[in-house]
Amino acid sequence: MRKKSTTRTNAAKTTAAKTTATIKEATTKATELAKETVEKAIDKAPEVIEEAKATVNKTVKEVAQKMETKKIAETTIELPGCAVTMTAIEEAVKKDMDAKEISGKEINIYINADQKAAYYTVDGEGADNYRIDLTSL
Repeated sequence: MRKKSTTRTNAAKTTAAKTTATIKEATTKATELAKETVEKAIDKAPEVIEEAKATVNKTVKEVAQKMETKKIAETTIELPGCAVTMTAIEEAVKKDMDAKEISGKEINIYINADQKAAYYTVDGEGADNYRIDLTSL
């Protein structure tokens, strides 16, 4: 009976060896295929990126063409005896603030047509001398 047992053991060992060899071979093939797939993906990546960039640029241009932005060139205020632009008023306010050494984050300008003057506040604070004579611009 020992021979049967040895024969079965040898058969089991042979089967195990064949199975191990088959697994190793399958693993090697799978690894090679995975490497090839990754290499192909890496090779195609620049093409895909360029195609995506082109699509984004095309879309941005199309959207920009559809969005016709209208820009106001200048606003002019006409009062009896004078006409002044908003840009001139803003520059005069900045110059006046520099001369008075006033600084702040938020500047609001108010036009008083009756007095032909522009008053301003800095960060919500104002004073009687925060005034620009519009006839002098």
